[in-house]
Amino acid sequence: MTAGGLFQGPFGGGRVANDEEADSIPAGINLGRRSSVSAESMSTHATWAPDMACFPKTESQEARLLSALNANMLFRQLDPEQGQQVVMAMREVRIPNGHIIIKQGDDGDYCYVTESGSLDVYVQPPEMPTHEALAAPPDKLGTKVMTYGPGSLFGDLALLYMQPRAASIVATSDCVLWAMDRVTFRSILAKADMQRRIMFNSFLRQVPLLQHLREDERSRVFDAIQLEDYRAGEVVLKEGDTGTEFFFVVNGIAEVIKADNKEQPVTLLKRGDYFGELALLNQAPRAATVIASSRSHHGVMRVAVLQKEAFTRLLGPLSDLMNRHAVEHYGTSLSTRPTTPAPSGGEQGTSAIRSSSPRSHS
Repeated sequence: MTAGGLFQGPFGGGRVANDEEADSIPAGINLGRRSSVSAESMSTHATWAPDMACFPKTESQEARLLSALNANMLFRQLDPEQGQQVVMAMREVRIPNGHIIIKQGDDGDYCYVTESGSLDVYVQPPEMPTHEALAAPPDKLGTKVMTYGPGSLFGDLALLYMQPRAASIVATSDCVLWAMDRVTFRSILAKADMQRRIMFNSFLRQVPLLQHLREDERSRVFDAIQLEDYRAGEVVLKEGDTGTEFFFVVNGIAEVIKADNKEQPVTLLKRGDYFGELALLNQAPRAATVIASSRSHHGVMRVAVLQKEAFTRLLGPLSDLMNRHAVEHYGTSLSTRPTTPAPSGGEQGTSAIRSSSPRSHS
């Protein structure tokens, strides 16, 4: 089976010209040696060190790396600036044909994106002890399960979860890879999480529905939120569809459109506005279509998304507030409301929440 991987289309392109750069595997890249590694303690206050290694690339190489990374769930949540940091931190590695770049059971030191060449992936039987998998000769690496080609990203899970490598990977041609070391990998993620938490804490304070939440309540909302971007004209939700998600506008502008008047938006939603809650609370079809507006900065709208289960668990106590809002704005009472008990803090927390004045369009 061929894994054309996480990037579709050609992944060619030359390397950045540098007469002083060696064509061999750089020193410090652990390709076959097992080392003793202890897990780093990554503080959420980690910052991007000004002297952290940065390796120049051509524009086409950067674009291809971003395409590969954006197809990976781990990197997809990064902001553009953070994604650019990941790309610039990746170092070119040249691998000769036949070289074992990763050995099953070894420690995870690097993750890789394939620039050119091909690599086969082998897995030992589940019952084989780790020390035997590590000692296996090149001709007994197990069963071949797939082939990595240009654009494939691999090695990331071992870095994220600090687990031994789950397979052996062997170059079947001369390869050019982009490698990022474990410490840089975890530092960028720690910084991304810190920046995202700070940004969302500030954002949630600006949402009328949520601005009076306690810190622990905001933290629970933050942990359940996912970010999604929509380009101008893309549909976020469609009138008549079943509702399974609740949205906050983080950046940009959304247009609310009804089927009987598609040319004229009912209203515009901006940062801090939310929508989609009525369909969740009332288990009814979406009451309107919401699309990303061309008035958004750079034509991109970013929303924070809560799935139905998280919405009910975290925001169930707000159903009375939303019901009153629906009566005032839509002339419709919600016949069905969640019965999820209030979060810790009881009536005090609920009363504080109800003092807010939400802006909503579903």
